[in-house]
Amino acid sequence: MDFKSLKEKIINFKDNTIDKMANSLAESNFVIRNKEELSDAIEKSKNTIFVDKKTRKRKTNIKHTIIIFTWKDSDFYKDFLLSFSVMATKAWTQWITLKLSDMDKEDLQEYDIKEFPSLVLFTNRKLKKVIVWEENIKKIVKSLNFNIIEKINNF
Repeated sequence: MDFKSLKEKIINFKDNTIDKMANSLAESNFVIRNKEELSDAIEKSKNTIFVDKKTRKRKTNIKHTIIIFTWKDSDFYKDFLLSFSVMATKAWTQWITLKLSDMDKEDLQEYDIKEFPSLVLFTNRKLKKVIVWEENIKKIVKSLNFNIIEKINNF
């Protein structure tokens, strides 16, 4: 077997694996498919108030939801899958809800989302920031900085 055919087989294997991952992720609970699921995800960004047991002072737990809107069949979606586990881990360590969505733009007009892909940050059920353009989103996803909110706010 020569190197050219080996290289083609490796590329085909990689492409098939990414396609299978994309389909599996599309069927998971990480993906928002309709307005009701979108509302539920935004609701998870609602701040919570609690009383510290030691100091007896009220404190607010600021919550965030990050939703990345893109098309399931896009190259960006497939590229993002390769780093999704890293991004999900970063979000999990900071109590951030992370979701993907491939909803139609028409369903998103009230959220001022005009382009795909878009990374949207909700804080306390309010839209805080929209980051568009694939390269900007990739910078956030691939950043070594574990503080996702800080990185998004710096855009």
